[in-house]
Amino acid sequence: MSHLAEHARAARSRLRLSLADAARLTGIAPELITAIENGSDSTSSLATLAQLAQFLGLTEAGLPRCRPPGMSR
Repeated sequence: MSHLAEHARAARSRLRLSLADAARLTGIAPELITAIENGSDSTSSLATLAQLAQFLGLTEAGLPRCRPPGMSR
């Protein structure tokens, strides 16, 4: 899940979510989200990592989703 560590913080920023709001909405502890974003978490279950990735609009592998044709950033 190194892709998630690379893209999670940027995805959360694009959604304009604070760490506290992301934690509250996902049910994942803020410390765990910070650890995942820093790439230092290796104890989370794959289900937790996939839940965070999907919540942030990333693929289950932690990569940004492709934008549909015609959509600009």
